[in-house]
Amino acid sequence: MENLLKMSQTLENLVQENDLVGELQGIEKEHGIRPSAELKEALDEKMEPERDLKIGILGRVKAGKSSLLNALVFKGQNVLPKAATPMTAALTILEYSDKFEANIEYYTKDDIDLMRKKHDKCLEEIQKSYEAQLDKLKQNNKTGKSDSELQALADKFAKNQLTKDISLYAYYEQYEQIKKSNIDINTLSENENIVCSNYEELSDKLKEYVGSSGEYTPFTKSITLKLNEEMLKDVKIIDTPGVNDPIVSREDRTKELIAKCDVVFLVSPAGQFLNDVDLELLSNVNEKNGIKEFHIVASQFDLQLSAPEVIGNGVLDEAIQRVLTPLSRQQKNVFENKKSSYNDKIYEQLTRFNVLYSSGISTEIINNYDNLQDENATHALGLLKKHYPDYFSNKETAISNLKKLSNIDEILKVLENVRKEKDEIIKGIMDDFIFSKKSALNQYKNEIGAIINKKIEVLNSTDIEELKAQIEKIKSVKSKVVINANAAFEDSGAELSSKLKEKLNTQIKALFGGISSASENAKGSETVTKTKRVEDGRVLGFLWKKYKDVNYQVSIDTLNASSLRTAAQDAVIEISNILGDVYSDNIRMWKKTILKDLLTSLQESVGDEALDADMIKQSVRNIIANISLPEFSYDTTLPAALQKSGKLVGYERDEFLNALESFQSELRSRTNADIKAICATLDKAISNANIGDKFINSYEEKIEQLAKDAQDKESSLARYRSILDQLNQIEG
Repeated sequence: MENLLKMSQTLENLVQENDLVGELQGIEKEHGIRPSAELKEALDEKMEPERDLKIGILGRVKAGKSSLLNALVFKGQNVLPKAATPMTAALTILEYSDKFEANIEYYTKDDIDLMRKKHDKCLEEIQKSYEAQLDKLKQNNKTGKSDSELQALADKFAKNQLTKDISLYAYYEQYEQIKKSNIDINTLSENENIVCSNYEELSDKLKEYVGSSGEYTPFTKSITLKLNEEMLKDVKIIDTPGVNDPIVSREDRTKELIAKCDVVFLVSPAGQFLNDVDLELLSNVNEKNGIKEFHIVASQFDLQLSAPEVIGNGVLDEAIQRVLTPLSRQQKNVFENKKSSYNDKIYEQLTRFNVLYSSGISTEIINNYDNLQDENATHALGLLKKHYPDYFSNKETAISNLKKLSNIDEILKVLENVRKEKDEIIKGIMDDFIFSKKSALNQYKNEIGAIINKKIEVLNSTDIEELKAQIEKIKSVKSKVVINANAAFEDSGAELSSKLKEKLNTQIKALFGGISSASENAKGSETVTKTKRVEDGRVLGFLWKKYKDVNYQVSIDTLNASSLRTAAQDAVIEISNILGDVYSDNIRMWKKTILKDLLTSLQESVGDEALDADMIKQSVRNIIANISLPEFSYDTTLPAALQKSGKLVGYERDEFLNALESFQSELRSRTNADIKAICATLDKAISNANIGDKFINSYEEKIEQLAKDAQDKESSLARYRSILDQLNQIEG
């Protein structure tokens, strides 16, 4: 790196001291040569963001993520509170610091306003359902229930119905907690910092922000823990909310962080291994993320060791394998059945490693073996002693085998291996970057040398009178050169614009087909149980009939808003990338061909004897480097109507699909308009470039500079040879 910076600085000084900046600017831009200060900044940026090993933890609520992290990072201390619901499962980031502190990020006023609106919508739905059910209960009230009893039944029914709409009910639940808190959102800042002296104090304070009954829990969007823990050095752990997050702003932040992870762990309870919720969580993992490793952890592993078919003869290692083998087989089967949903690279990642297992409670038992306070820990240890007496008969053997069940050492080995791989990857990235920059500088140096050698050659072969004659020739054909140069340049630009429009339209058309396909894949259905009152066929006295409640099942249409919203967002970003990349690629290719086109046109129309090919090339390169072509940017923001996630049913499902259809139509129109605008802007930039005048002026300047050098030929030759000597001394 030091050699690269030294080479850059030396070349920069050489060019400036010999007044070659203007003459070489075209070559500089072609090779991407930037000032040394910018090169150093780029090198620093390449190193700094890549230092941390980023670890993502995925898992549904109560999957054992907190227990795993408490065991992994805090050696079993219960520092991270366990979330009781999806809404209290705040996004948590763990990173290293020499202090114990937590930064709390609260929901914004816009977030809470959205929760309030959704909550109000829930109340409307509850009221409609309540009134309809109450009316039905009153009509069928053959047992003489009181009004208050009927009202209570109707209220319970209405709320139960709403819980089936997971996304909408989540907002209701969240805002209900906000109302109960009696905290004014206006009194909260966007962030709050908590500094503690130890884990016990930190754990106590965190309960107020992410605990199931914490005062500020309803307002907490994310929490960043900065801890003086050796394991976190050069590591950042991202513990994500456990379900498709109904709070869009929090889900966006989660996806953004997961996309930057190097290794992802999916924590899935061994007793309900790899269910549909787990597979939905994996929609955050795709090829574009660049994740290097993916592991599945079967959590709460100790609970499976009490099954009679697992216990066998009470040999612990055999029992572990009897649980682990079917889990590994299930992993293969699940992803094999879903193979069509993944590309080859992602499928290979998901099935490459065997299932890891963990038992967070085992670490807790180890830490508190002589004074167990937790009922679950006491019960777990009692079962292990009962079923595997040879392995848990005394403290020493028990702790040894509890470590085996926790499996933390194996999980730490995985992290260490990824850390080593990460270091190699970082080194490779830096080596590639340095190599490419050094290669560009060497090409730049060689071209400077070629130009200086050409100057020496021309000075040695040309006298003053010949140069004066050439200057006169240029003046005589000047107007013709200007006209022909402009015509050739504009013809080339028109061809560029036509090809660009064709390529953009072709790629964008294919992309819209992808959105439609994603829409169909996101649609689904599920069976829900409802209750109705029917006659049971018996008559109780005169005209009195006996009724009973009967459960029946109906199928309802659903929509996976998270995956469809992601597909729509990816499509907009992909459109931006396509437009930007195709535009840039075509401009780059055009800059290469325009030089040849101009040279051919000018030599054919003016004559080879009047123009020097090398000087034409150098002039055109400098001019093209300074033409102000339009920069490309694109708005990738989705409309508010598509800012939803989770599983949608009923009116919300229909509303989302209608919004998507409108969005696609608007996006098509906008994209077509943007393509036309890009080409129109490009045409205008090319037609206003006035390349003819710029070219002839640049060419005249070079001829006049040559004539000036020839006035004091020996001095000029000495200066140019000195430049060559300095170039030769620069180590590439």
